[in-house]
Amino acid sequence: MTGKILVVFLCLLATLFSVGAASHTGLMTWMSLAASSTAFVAMALNQFLATRPRFLEPLFGGLDRIYHFHRQIGIAALVLILIHYFVTPDFQGKQLTAGLNLLAKEAGKYGFYGLIALIALSLVKRIPYTKFEVPYGLWRQSHRLMGVFFLFIAFHQFFIKRPFDGTALLANYLNLFAVIGVGSFAYTQLMAFLKRRSYTVTSVEKHAAATIIEAKPNRGPIKARPGQFAFLHFSKAGLREPHPFTIAGLGKDGSVRFAIKPLGDYTARLREEAAVGDRILVEGGYGRFVHTRGGDKQIWLAGGIGITPFLAMAESLLPEEKRKIHLVHCVRDGAEAVRADMLAEASGRVPGFSFHLHDSATAGRIDAEKLQASVPFEVDGSELWFCGPPPLRNAIVSGLKKAGRKLGKIEFERFEFR
Repeated sequence: MTGKILVVFLCLLATLFSVGAASHTGLMTWMSLAASSTAFVAMALNQFLATRPRFLEPLFGGLDRIYHFHRQIGIAALVLILIHYFVTPDFQGKQLTAGLNLLAKEAGKYGFYGLIALIALSLVKRIPYTKFEVPYGLWRQSHRLMGVFFLFIAFHQFFIKRPFDGTALLANYLNLFAVIGVGSFAYTQLMAFLKRRSYTVTSVEKHAAATIIEAKPNRGPIKARPGQFAFLHFSKAGLREPHPFTIAGLGKDGSVRFAIKPLGDYTARLREEAAVGDRILVEGGYGRFVHTRGGDKQIWLAGGIGITPFLAMAESLLPEEKRKIHLVHCVRDGAEAVRADMLAEASGRVPGFSFHLHDSATAGRIDAEKLQASVPFEVDGSELWFCGPPPLRNAIVSGLKKAGRKLGKIEFERFEFR
């Protein structure tokens, strides 16, 4: 929440500074300038958030929350850009040269149309009234192009005729965010060289519910904690797009393990084509879904492939673990269970940890009553750590409330970045 407040504050400062810069020009011109200035700061901040800054995760609650807020900022910027476009400013103002002013006007026009198209594309996952879903690769490339059109907008705001000179507070403020936005875009283009670590696939296991891929680092490993996720990038054709996957295991030698369910085209190809010896790039770890942040009593609830973060967390538990932790893995049938043997072993190795596999085919759909019956400690005051389909989370939380149970807190990730 703190991160959101900070971003909104920085955007509103542009609105505030525009009052002194252009209030004398009339209401409509000031409104247009205020909208464009605020939108520019919002776009620059969005470019910065696109660098996936890990140090900001505590302020937002994790990279997943940063991405969702990133989307909201994009919508707000789109609205402000439209206001600036339709409320035509009347600048009887300053310009550097007529040539640069005309060039800046053209740059602003192309930047406007480009951003409108790309923001609209990024907001639409599926074409309405059709079964056509925008391919992830197209969505990702459209995000990369946003930085290019931001350069157009930055040139536009710097050289376009305006009712204040270059020493005005607003001008300096916008120039600062131009540097931030352009620098952030350049950084994202170099991210593959700066943040990704090289690994080699050492094992590929095809289970009914998931493809389990294990890889060891070729040099230095990523810095990750159990429960976090990473971006996985294969070197072979057809699998080169980086996709986020939860880390299902971390070895002492720096190795990483992923349990990936074949849900779409990419994950289906990965299941068929990933092989031992493949070179991959891994970037991470990201996220705040780390149980060591939690309290003394934790209920871990996983739905289907949502078991992945809990696999890494359970495997990392030591016998002297002080917390009371109970893991429930809900599956449609026993074939969906992933590494249940390891979880059973962990429950025998760690006194404070217990594990229950809920097979819906034999035990029926899980509900709050069944969940409570499996927990070996008092539910009241316990934290619920959840990973799985949102309807399952909502049903369990609602059921516990109706039963008069008061959870300490509810932790979950919004694991959808588009």
